[in-house]
Amino acid sequence: MLKIGIIGGGNMGTAIISRTFKDYDLCVCEKDPSRAALLKKKFRAAAVDLPELVASSDVIILAIKPQDMENVLKELKNFLTPQKLVISIAAGLTTRFFEKQLGSKNRLIRAMPNMPAQIGLGVTALSAGRRATAKDLAVAVKIFEKIGQTFIVDERLMDSVTAVSGSGPAYVFFFVECFQKAAEKVGIDPDMARKLVGMTLFGSMSLYLQSQESPGDLRAKVTSKGGTTQAAMDIFLSHHFEQMFIDAVAAAKTRAKELAK
Repeated sequence: MLKIGIIGGGNMGTAIISRTFKDYDLCVCEKDPSRAALLKKKFRAAAVDLPELVASSDVIILAIKPQDMENVLKELKNFLTPQKLVISIAAGLTTRFFEKQLGSKNRLIRAMPNMPAQIGLGVTALSAGRRATAKDLAVAVKIFEKIGQTFIVDERLMDSVTAVSGSGPAYVFFFVECFQKAAEKVGIDPDMARKLVGMTLFGSMSLYLQSQESPGDLRAKVTSKGGTTQAAMDIFLSHHFEQMFIDAVAAAKTRAKELAK
């Protein structure tokens, strides 16, 4: 059985552990003792220190925030050997960054999963470092398929992927938040608003994914000239909603690039 060591037991680290613990031998290095104890109890992920994690793992997943990464890598490089496959899920940090910090001989893969990984419906983009092999990439795909769909992309696209699917769930939740508040403003009670908005989004997205039509064509089918939907669309268009969304995603991509500096 492949042995995986996960450094960081936060939201995404926990999502990976929760979906893989039945198929892999897992251990976790987590600085919060109560968090580490919870992961051990729920998912049988042995809580270990960094040297033990490196020694006992075939694959090491770095599930920590970009701003905390450099300090962790300073310690990690004291124990790491080229035989270990290292996978990072940190936004913005390139495989070249890790090669510089850890040494050019290490095999590195960059991954960008997203929050729906918690329920096995995530999207993960993967790109390989210079020394990672096709076999390494296949191992990464197999691991991250446990939390949803995987896509192999050129690393030059990773900042764009981060801005779209990595940050994307927050855009959706913000839209849901606004939609639900709007429903309540027109007189619907909060519980009913949550159900109406949730099922409207779920049904609409299921239709979109099953249809071969573009989102614009599907929108047009709902929008009768002079009708209620057109009245709402006129407000979106007058407030330049499309351009605002484009600018928001571009800002997320820019920030991803800044994190690598």
